[in-house]
Amino acid sequence: MKAGRAAIACLLFALPLIAAAAGQAAKPAPATNQATAARAKLDASRGQAQAEDKKVKDLQKRVDTLETNSKASRDALEERDRKIAELERQLEAERHP
Repeated sequence: MKAGRAAIACLLFALPLIAAAAGQAAKPAPATNQATAARAKLDASRGQAQAEDKKVKDLQKRVDTLETNSKASRDALEERDRKIAELERQLEAERHP
């Protein structure tokens, strides 16, 4: 499960950078404004990367919570199954002493 989260995190981080690179390749800026445009795109990419990083961290927290809840539910079900099995054994023992 952690490998999947890592893959998602990498993908979410890489997408804005790839999009920014594609945007730069598609539209070359005029020579006079090239540095300004490059700086603006870099700043925009950084902002997007930070926003995506926050989203990834939030998703990781949600996944961790879900995994914890899942484990707790699984443990509770196993305990309930053990109790049911014990009660069934007791009932069977009373039926056939």
